[in-house]
Amino acid sequence: MSGDWWVGPHPGRLRVVVWNMAHKGSQAWAALDDLDPDICLLNEAVIPVSRKGLWSATGTHGRDGSTNRPWCAAVTTELPFSPITDARPEFHGSVRNVPLECSRPGVWEAASVTTQIGSVNTVALYGLMDELSDASVHRSLSEISPLMDDPRYRNLVIIGGDLNTGTQWQNRSLKRRDRGVLERFEALGLVDCLRLKRPKGRLADCQCTDGEVCEHVRTRKDGGHPNVPYQTDYLFASKKMAGRLVHCETLATDEWFAVSDHAPIVADFELGALQ
Repeated sequence: MSGDWWVGPHPGRLRVVVWNMAHKGSQAWAALDDLDPDICLLNEAVIPVSRKGLWSATGTHGRDGSTNRPWCAAVTTELPFSPITDARPEFHGSVRNVPLECSRPGVWEAASVTTQIGSVNTVALYGLMDELSDASVHRSLSEISPLMDDPRYRNLVIIGGDLNTGTQWQNRSLKRRDRGVLERFEALGLVDCLRLKRPKGRLADCQCTDGEVCEHVRTRKDGGHPNVPYQTDYLFASKKMAGRLVHCETLATDEWFAVSDHAPIVADFELGALQ
């Protein structure tokens, strides 16, 4: 893959890539490696045995009982990492005995990755469409909320994935439902990294009803509507991580859409001391 700032070494920065790989094989993995990522938050991924990270070995399990999903959400990295299993919500000094566990394997994975600034706590999250995606994401957010309520973990958090959620609907009811999902991330103290770094102004050809306050970024190419710039993919960070965000954008080009119907989100976080 060709490119500019996102290719090659990036000293002093932590590079995070969020991507729905559309269960593609070696071509997609080679393209991903070209981005030189430190941490990958992946969806619809079929993981080669040579990769390191966390994912469901049995694919993704929906509430519909289907077993025809051999792909999954995954956190992959060459940095030292460990699964997060002991996060517990704390409220007014009282630690609640609520486990951090995924009720639908393959929908999310949580890993603590060792970096120069400490342990960065990562979640690869997918909005499964066995039901309306807002129900899937709400369920997952309830399950991972201990991560944001545990003082040991909540300061350095990144969460990303294809949520199958967006606010470009013409249907007001659907738009309100999906907006409620995205507002819940904000309520948990998370910052939308794409929105933080996008250029000002309306996304060209966006179908939303937000007028000039449109804040969408294209992340998906729909085969039935290839010219409509849909956004269903996101990267969120805790406020301390967002303060280190140097750059964040999607690679929404024909070259990338030839590999997957989703564009990668590529973000660089500063590893040095903040001013």
